[in-house]
Amino acid sequence: MSNGLATVAGGLVGLAALGALGAATAARARRGKPYLARGLYVAIDGPVDPAVAAARAGYAGVEVGVRLVAGELRLTCAMPPGEEPPTFEQAVLTPLANRVAGNALGRVHPRRAEPFLLLVRSETGSPYEVLARLLRPHGAILTTFLGGRVIPGAITVLLTGPHWSRADLLGAYERHAFLEGRFSDLEPGGLPVTVAPMVSDALASRLRYDPHEEWPEFPAEARHIVRSLVRAAHGDGRRVRFVDVPESPRRVRTAFWRELQAAEADLIGSRHRVALARFLRRPVRREFKHRAETMRYAPERLTSQR
Repeated sequence: MSNGLATVAGGLVGLAALGALGAATAARARRGKPYLARGLYVAIDGPVDPAVAAARAGYAGVEVGVRLVAGELRLTCAMPPGEEPPTFEQAVLTPLANRVAGNALGRVHPRRAEPFLLLVRSETGSPYEVLARLLRPHGAILTTFLGGRVIPGAITVLLTGPHWSRADLLGAYERHAFLEGRFSDLEPGGLPVTVAPMVSDALASRLRYDPHEEWPEFPAEARHIVRSLVRAAHGDGRRVRFVDVPESPRRVRTAFWRELQAAEADLIGSRHRVALARFLRRPVRREFKHRAETMRYAPERLTSQR
């Protein structure tokens, strides 16, 4: 009899443990993955749900590509023959708005106050008016420029790439989008921070990286160029990210990511969502094998190299 009671008791304990484990697993699933403050998921080529995929993976932002098709902004993601890509409204704006509405703090990520970054790259020179018309109904959750003031929201929209008109944003009294600027905007006469709060540069070409010569460790000069650029952007009150970062081979990609992290670049972007997330969750460990004199940022040098 006592053995039977013991068996029943043991079974109940086991069920309780399984229940607790299941509850913990469900709670983790609801919370999503750990937040990646520097993570930018580059989803120009897909998937069809880029915003949801980035948010679920814990990324601080996502970059999507759009093109104008019959008066509609559609994603540039690859689709099966005969199928059209989803619209920007369906695949990006509506899912993000639903996520914000379902969060008690009114944010994309629970317990995170900073805005989620939505970078929009136009493939064919999409008119800004088309995008502005889509953003307007969501204005309550978007970072907004209004009469010279910037009002933070749950989502900050940044227009990236060469096909957006700077004049459209400069002349607007109220808008729900900003531009990703260039390093030349740090010079007198460049775009103000209220228009271009972040700047970017093509890193591999800036460093004259040769893909035939792998860099498992950064040369000293390249390291100091990266750090001087980051300091220059931060000194002007702007965030910074670098594009044209090699995606392969893996050890070169990791060397670039490691250097950007050590230089305190605000965003590190990649199409490799899982690999970048795994990298960003690791503790930062860095041993410098090279030393060089500090290089200072010089506007005329940057202009000549662009």
